[in-house]
Amino acid sequence: MNKNNTKILSALALTGIAISAAGCGSSGGTASTSAPTTVTIWSWRSQDAGMWEKVQQALNKQGDHLQIQFRAINPTNYDSVLQTAMDGGQGPDIFYGRAGIGTLNYAAAGMISPLNGVVNFSAVNPATLADVTYQGKYYGVPLDIETMAVFYNKSMFQQYGLSVPQTWNQFIHVCHVLQSHGVTPIYSMGLQGWMLALDFDEIGATFLGDHFTKQLVNRQATYQSAPYVNALAHYQQLAQFMEPNFQAVGAADNEQQVALATGKAGMIFDGIFDVPTILQYNPHLKLGAFLVPPATSTQHAQVDWYEDADLAMNSHISNPAVAKATEEIMKYVATPAFGQDFSGIAGEISAIKGVHIPSQYPLSIQAYQWFQTVPINPIFDIRSPMDTPPVNPASVKSPNAKKASPNNDQGIFTAEMTYMLPLLEHKLTPQQAAQKIQQTVSWYFHK
Repeated sequence: MNKNNTKILSALALTGIAISAAGCGSSGGTASTSAPTTVTIWSWRSQDAGMWEKVQQALNKQGDHLQIQFRAINPTNYDSVLQTAMDGGQGPDIFYGRAGIGTLNYAAAGMISPLNGVVNFSAVNPATLADVTYQGKYYGVPLDIETMAVFYNKSMFQQYGLSVPQTWNQFIHVCHVLQSHGVTPIYSMGLQGWMLALDFDEIGATFLGDHFTKQLVNRQATYQSAPYVNALAHYQQLAQFMEPNFQAVGAADNEQQVALATGKAGMIFDGIFDVPTILQYNPHLKLGAFLVPPATSTQHAQVDWYEDADLAMNSHISNPAVAKATEEIMKYVATPAFGQDFSGIAGEISAIKGVHIPSQYPLSIQAYQWFQTVPINPIFDIRSPMDTPPVNPASVKSPNAKKASPNNDQGIFTAEMTYMLPLLEHKLTPQQAAQKIQQTVSWYFHK
């Protein structure tokens, strides 16, 4: 789920980028006189254009003769634009899929190709592969791993004599001190339900812990169990520290990043993907990050994480030359070289193992260390098994889907998106919110 850097719902303009093939020769170093084979790639991540230019250069250097036409689509409209194009046979050769059910529905509909016989997945982090697996085959190459944290203004903390909290009570103390100085402790966007869900999941990662999330996955506990209700109660406690009328904030989808950058807020709950956005508004901001602290000092914080995107290949490419060029690209995106390009340009955590994040991205390095040492495992929220209802090929209107029965089951992330705002508004108690969330995902527990 991703904004600006990997934003799910930011306000980016529709763009089309044809990456120049000039100067790219064949394997013998002699420029080809024939036109390059064009491969189209669609994404909601406009910032990846430079990365695809490097991919094109690398493949042409090793002997391919192709041109990548990269199109970035407004994230808000991306899913519907892609679905309409794929359903009409006008889809791209490669597209960024919403990892998990967003990709698996296309797999079930027969609209994307299995990649087991094409791509070597040995370099891909195995923790990300479940989100691209349908009936034992891989239908996408995982792109990234996103992590969540509390981002804060270091200078403001220093000004008011504050340090990074090690326990929940210390965290609440920080909020009180900031509030007493006229600063919004935690800026939040009530109009962005998906962001509220991710905010809560930061608390859940620390307060639930691996033992409980394993029980959830194994159906030995539910979302009405005491640990989850307790996490909801702690999230509800933070409403008093959010800006007035936070329920109406979020129309521009960047208000919380602006508030932190300009000193209006001391902290925000956010993803590592938003660091460039924050610094864009204030390049001189001394920005820090910490994980939601546990209840006591004898416990430890854990980082919430998820796979945001994968790369999928259209199964209906009629031109053999285009199909071959597309396969070459799909092979390449599963390699360490591509993973390094991604982390080097985007400053994010690649789904490829062993990638080095450059020193100019210190917060990403810190996030990667958290992911390696204190990840919530297994995940309990977005991209978890509880967020992957039975596939619904009817949702993408393929020929296969016409024979399928519609499935309206919703995952845990949709449930959390729906009920976090009423929880913060005290329209629901933690117990009531937990009951509604459990009802939404009852399909998983009735398997």
